[in-house]
Amino acid sequence: MIGRYAKIVIWLLVIIFVVSSYSLLHLYNEHELWGHLPLFQFTSFSFLTLLLLKRRQLSEKNFWKKIGLACLSALFLSIGFPPFPLPFFLFIGFIPLLVALHEKDHRYLNDIWLIYFTFILWNIWTTYWVANTAYFAGIFANTVNALLMTLPVLAYLFVVRKLGGPVGLLTFLVCWITFEFLHMRWELYWPWLTLGNGLAKMPFGVQWYSYTGVLGGSAWILIVNYLLFKVVSQPHNWRLMQWFKPLAWLIVPGLISAIVYFSYREKGEPVEIVSVQTNFEPHFEKFSLPMDRMVAQCLEIANSEISPETEYVILPETTFSRVDLDRPFSSDAVSALANFAAEKEVKVISGLSAYRFLDDEEEIKLSTTRAIRRQDGNVDYIEQYNCAVQIDPEKNIEEYYKALYVPGAEFFPFKKILFFLKPIVDQLGGTINGYRIRQKFNVFTGNGGTILAPAICYESIFGEFMTHFVKKGANIFLVMTNDGWWDNTAGHRQHADFARLRAIECRRDVVRSANMGTSCIINQRGDISQKTTYAEANAINVTAFKNNDITFYVKWGDFIGRISLFITMLLMARAFVAKIKD
Repeated sequence: MIGRYAKIVIWLLVIIFVVSSYSLLHLYNEHELWGHLPLFQFTSFSFLTLLLLKRRQLSEKNFWKKIGLACLSALFLSIGFPPFPLPFFLFIGFIPLLVALHEKDHRYLNDIWLIYFTFILWNIWTTYWVANTAYFAGIFANTVNALLMTLPVLAYLFVVRKLGGPVGLLTFLVCWITFEFLHMRWELYWPWLTLGNGLAKMPFGVQWYSYTGVLGGSAWILIVNYLLFKVVSQPHNWRLMQWFKPLAWLIVPGLISAIVYFSYREKGEPVEIVSVQTNFEPHFEKFSLPMDRMVAQCLEIANSEISPETEYVILPETTFSRVDLDRPFSSDAVSALANFAAEKEVKVISGLSAYRFLDDEEEIKLSTTRAIRRQDGNVDYIEQYNCAVQIDPEKNIEEYYKALYVPGAEFFPFKKILFFLKPIVDQLGGTINGYRIRQKFNVFTGNGGTILAPAICYESIFGEFMTHFVKKGANIFLVMTNDGWWDNTAGHRQHADFARLRAIECRRDVVRSANMGTSCIINQRGDISQKTTYAEANAINVTAFKNNDITFYVKWGDFIGRISLFITMLLMARAFVAKIKD
């Protein structure tokens, strides 16, 4: 009977995969975006792959039970993550997986597939939209990230098997947080699914992020999950007091945060800022539009919201392209921005895709240098930047260079080791040379002590990274981003929500300027307001407050991650010693 149902399921999955694949190809040929279609294609392919690899077990009830538990964990983790306002599900998301992994006579190496399958589903259901930027980049991000997530769970199972159950909670906690901590600090960094990010929809519950950062939220989620697992895994011995500890861990941190949330007041002097949201579709339109048309639209939108008190006008990431930073005013776009700044007596901050010509021999040798052969046979060497500039009414220019680039799309990670993949990366639309990072954590200064942190897109996902701007004096955060790459999916909503956590961690107002995504202002306790609509050319006039206070998190950063790394190393060492003695 089970085998018959399995065949029906397989055929349904085949139909879903074929239909979604055909639809993707059709839309690609029509130069249209894919929206949510990768979700269906990736999900059906993952299920089909598993069922075909495990076809000999399709008639076993225990196999389907494990799949059900894996799906349940993936579902809880996915609907607990933004954009869904259901963060409670994160606190029970690991329980089904832990139940499956702690069955009697369990050999954890036999269930690596179960761990991976859980995490591949969670990755797909939460970040399928990456494929809208680049199809193969989406596949790579989901599959590799799921594989990396498998490692801390295997480490936990190994340590518990060798050292016993008493270290279970500690091991589960520090192994996962060590993974998240390290995942922010190497060339394949992808901290999007850091568990603490999942609480972005409930800023009233995580005000203590100003002490712990998002890793504190991850610890909260992991502790509650494990304590609840220990209770539900012993249903025959349930007592009322067994529920006290997990419920206390769930409720008390939230109550403490709520008290802080409702008593917190904005700090600092006000600054009026106009944030412009452009609507240039980046796949097929943005980089081919006439520059004069783009400039005219941007300035018209900005002008509609400017008042006599306006001090800044903010434009999104890479609003204008092909700017020579050695001769910025040779660009019609930059000249127009400078004239606008002088006319309106405001400072204009804009994202640029820019370049410089190189003649220094040492710089020419850098991996980010590109060689361009002219028609006369000579070769020019340039380097490209994803950067931002601030132009004041006197036409003075300050520059900021993006420091954290998206792996694969904006730079080739581990180029020296993976040099043999160069032809493949070229074919998949990635970049081999990448972008040059010239100055990290440069800030834009203004009148009256205003100091702005000009974070560009991906940088706003990294909490400790943003603290370096504060240490250089920043009292307001800007986030300039191009969120149209992901279509109208969960991607741009998640990105906007994560900025709420940066506001809490550093107690800085955040002003977002997005191309097609969500432009808004976020106050120092993480409340988001004046949100724009996706794919709408618009501008908002916001008042941000210049807070110069320094939070505990700004001083100490991801200390939870460093402590977890140290404890994980000790536990693993003890477990290996125990294994050798066995």
